Amino acid sequence: WFWWLAIPFLGILQFCFSFLRSWGLAIVALTLLVKAALFPISFKMFRSMKKMQELQPKMTALKAKFKSDNQALQQATMALYKEHKVNPMAGCLPMLVQIPVFFALYKVLYNAIELRGAGFLYIPDLSLKDPYYITPILMGVTMLIQQRMTPSVGDPMQAKMMMFMPVIMTAMFINFSSGLVLYFLFSNIMSIGEQKLFRVIGSRGKAAAVPEEPAGGGRKKRLPKADR
Repeated sequence: WFWWLAIPFLGILQFCFSFLRSWGLAIVALTLLVKAALFPISFKMFRSMKKMQELQPKMTALKAKFKSDNQALQQATMALYKEHKVNPMAGCLPMLVQIPVFFALYKVLYNAIELRGAGFLYIPDLSLKDPYYITPILMGVTMLIQQRMTPSVGDPMQAKMMMFMPVIMTAMFINFSSGLVLYFLFSNIMSIGEQKLFRVIGSRGKAAAVPEEPAGGGRKKRLPKADR
């Protein structure tokens, strides 16, 4: 379904190889280009999740207040979203945009004949699985770090269940081509860097939003002439 996107990705991969002369480095360069192109979408998704996380205490209070009236709870929730200008779907839509990119890159790196017999570091063939399973394990570790850094929203039990995703993904990718695993490993590493950058931007935004008080509690009031 996503051949129209997979073919350009293959062209970019071949272009990167023409300069770097290494298919492993070409995959890393492709990862960097894709992450740079998706950076605005990722930033928008992070901001939406951060706002939803900040509203969790108020959401919990609303659930306790209207626990027997679902209609009133929905109305109060929508009013809360409107008051704080939060769109609950804003965190999902960017993820939907990334799905075609995910499948296109999967098809390119899983089927690219250029990777057959191409070695990288200790890996003898990027079209075959990692013989020592190092890259799949590192991919799972970086995915776990990324999940811990992502703002948690929704049910706490659901958040705990999501912590098993790195284990599931590692088991799935352990026999995939090492070129594909290499892409997701470096994608996770870059996502961790993005998360740190987003936090720095968010903290600076909050600091700029709070006006600093002058030293000494503000400007001193001038006394009337009669009191001088």
